[in-house]
Amino acid sequence: MKNLLFSAVLLISGTLLAQENPKEVKQETEVTTVKTNHGNKISAKSVKVVTKETSDIKLDKSNQDRVKSDTKVEKEVYVDNDDNTGYQFLTKETYFISDGGKYAFSPNDKGFGINFNPDNATSIESAKSWASSNDDYYIVEGETHSGIGRFNTNGDFVVEYYNKDTQQVEVKIYKKN
Repeated sequence: MKNLLFSAVLLISGTLLAQENPKEVKQETEVTTVKTNHGNKISAKSVKVVTKETSDIKLDKSNQDRVKSDTKVEKEVYVDNDDNTGYQFLTKETYFISDGGKYAFSPNDKGFGINFNPDNATSIESAKSWASSNDDYYIVEGETHSGIGRFNTNGDFVVEYYNKDTQQVEVKIYKKN
């Protein structure tokens, strides 16, 4: 009886865990080393950038072809100042690919900035956010919309704002994958 109960629990928990959406994860590490000659001593500094891209694998219901989905990209930068303690974490930047463009979320001491097209030389800060007195919400001020933002249970950043042109409350979602 004990074995039968254990087997049933194992089968049910295995089935529940298998229901997660499949994801494609791509990770790349790039290391750059700069050597400096100080006359009697040569010092080396290394910068390591780890880029991780995550996106859902979605299939068309009719023909099972793969459907393009939003992508979340995280870049972590590490520095090694040749002090034999290995790499020290320097910064992390997360950006989302949504609505045909990239949006980077760059943390600052009060909240984070939302930058459009972060890899381009003409990167534009499209919005700023500040943590509100309620820890779950952020005050968002941007060129195209200003409102209240929060991260939902899926990790998407959702901004609700009033559109003066349509005179309605609208929602902008920066999807996390």
